[in-house]
Amino acid sequence: MEASHDYNPSTGLERIEAALLAINAADDERNPPETGVTDAAIERIRNGRLYLIPASTETRGHLTTGNAAFYKRQLQELLQTAPQRTMQAERT
Repeated sequence: MEASHDYNPSTGLERIEAALLAINAADDERNPPETGVTDAAIERIRNGRLYLIPASTETRGHLTTGNAAFYKRQLQELLQTAPQRTMQAERT
């Protein structure tokens, strides 16, 4: 927690070309969606989108993202629709 206190990942977000799925929980106490920080960052990423896990009696704030059952469908969709490149294609 202390190490992330002054970390700013926003430099170069526009350079990200890969399909990106950011996942957050509506009851996340470390990155509350109400701040709008994640939404603003995702808007800068061409192929980025945010999935916000709705708060419920089953969610546990920041720890919720450790349980893939909450975002299994969204992750499957990302993996099925993201452009695929082979290692050979990257070398040429």
